[in-house]
Formats: sequence, C-alpha cells, structure tokens
Amino acid sequence: MSVIVRVAIVAATIGLFLHSTLHAMLGHRDIAVLSALAAPLGISAWGFARAGHHEAAIMLLSCVLTTVTTLVLILNPLGVHDVAITAYGGIVLIASLLLSRRNFFIITVLTIAAAGIAFVLDITGHTHREVVARHSEWPQFAIFLLVTGVFATIGRVAAEALLGSLGAMRIAAAGDALTGLANRLGFMAHATALIASSGTPRVTSALVLGDVDEFRRIKVLVGYAATDRVVIEAGRRLASAVEGHLVARIGDGEFAVLAQGLDGDAAGALARKVHEALNFEFSGVDVRCAVGFARYPRDADGLDALMLAAEGSLLSAKAATGERLAGPADRI
Repeated sequence: MSVIVRVAIVAATIGLFLHSTLHAMLGHRDIAVLSALAAPLGISAWGFARAGHHEAAIMLLSCVLTTVTTLVLILNPLGVHDVAITAYGGIVLIASLLLSRRNFFIITVLTIAAAGIAFVLDITGHTHREVVARHSEWPQFAIFLLVTGVFATIGRVAAEALLGSLGAMRIAAAGDALTGLANRLGFMAHATALIASSGTPRVTSALVLGDVDEFRRIKVLVGYAATDRVVIEAGRRLASAVEGHLVARIGDGEFAVLAQGLDGDAAGALARKVHEALNFEFSGVDVRCAVGFARYPRDADGLDALMLAAEGSLLSAKAATGERLAGPADRI
C-alpha cells in the first residue's frame, strides 16, 4: 500500500508539472499558473504517506486533483470536453481502489459535485470556451455520470474483493492468533508509523520488553495446552495493565509495549506496570519475568536502535537479582 500511494503521489505531481509546462508553451498562462501552484499541494501529500497516513495522503491528493481539473475545464478555451471523463474518472478510480468505503464515497460525491459545476457553467456559457461555439449539453453530463459510475463500480468491487482477501491475510500475518495482540511483524509496522507520526523528537516514547523466565521449561512441565493458557493470561493481564498503548507478543514468551507522550519517570513507571503484570500465578504455574526498557529519543533515534537499547536493558534485568527490571542507565 505504501509503495502504491507514493507512486500515485509522484505520478500526480509530475503530471501537474508537465501540465503546467505544456500550457505555458501554448500561451495559456492562467492554466499554467494554476497547475504550478497545485504541484506543491500534491507534494505535501508525501508527508502524510511518509508518516503512514495513506488515507489522508490520497484524500488530499484527490481533492487537489479534483479542484485543479474543475478550474482547468472552466479556464480551458476548449471548454468542458472528453478530458472531463478521463480526469474525473481517474480520480474516482484511484479513490475506489485505495480508500476506505466511507472516504471513497466522500471523494466520489465531491468529484461529481465539482464536475456538475463545470458542466453547468459550460452549458450556461460561463466558461472560457473559444474554439467551439457550441457548449456542452445535458446529455453529455449524463454520459459523464454513466462512465464515472462504471469506473467507480468496477474499481470498488475489485477493491472490496481484493482487500477482503488481502485484509484477512494481513491480519493473520500481523496478529498473534493465541493472544489477539499484534505479533512482531505487526508491532514493528505499527510502531514505525507511530514514531514517524510524532513529528518531533521532543515527543518521548518508551519501549518496554518483558520476557517470561524459562518459557521452554514451562512447556515441558505443564504441556503445550496449559502453556498456551498461561500465555493468553499473560497477554490479557498486560493489555489490561497498559491499556491505551501498543501491546504485542513478539516471541514465545516475550512481550513488547510502546507508549507515546511520556515525560519524567513515566517510562520507568510503565516498565514497572509491565513487570507487575507479568509476575503472577495461574493454573499452578508460577510465572516470573525480566523487564527492560528504553526511551525515544533519549536512548535511541529510531525504532531499530530503540529495540536494541531495550534488549540491552532486558539482558541487564535477566542478570540482576531481586527486582529484575532495568533501563538503559542500569545496564551491566
């Protein structure tokens, strides 16, 4: 999805630059200036895509292209002609393939409304049409609606069918079937987006890792079925203790929590909550764990480095006696 969205943004931005250049060469200064001014707005969608907000990026890009298309058709000496079908139809098609159902309907309604304005102005003779004396007629608008409706229907049906199967696969790939939490793949993807969306290093995040002691030994002692129940209980207790934060099971007996907007000693307090949640007795099993944590940007400048810093703290906690909880400053 990320690659598709970024390609769409780059293609649209290049298209706006070329459109501006072409009309400047033809002497259509108003249209050239309009396209040139719209290009930076298209580029701004890149920021949303980079932060992982793909819906917002496509919504912004669609609104920019719809506005530009409408104004170009009004200013164009050719008036509203066949380009309206291809331009508006392309916007609706992209929206149908890449947006959620709700946002797809919003963009479709906005596009049809904008097209309606362009056609009405052309029919009533209020556009800059010069080349052809005869203006658009209502049957042309009806044909436009029919063709755009076909584009929207085909694109949305294909998207629903494709994303239905891919969505289930993505959930299965990014989720832990046993606990219902995110797995390592899902956690890394979501955590990367969260840290990128913070927008400033001044927003402090904390990554806490908790590792259940002797997990393989527990399997041997109580069996796989009982161990699964222990893991489920650990996940439930952890999710309840740190509600509102990103929680994942990233290994057999290893859990991760990512929290944002922390200050002062909040990271240590969060780590203590994780430590308390993962030390319990259940079905005759005495569960104990070690917990390590690291802070962004104080201890690391990216997710990979943050994971390494937290793993280092976890190793220190495992080697400690007494309360086995450690942060970067407590490493051995």
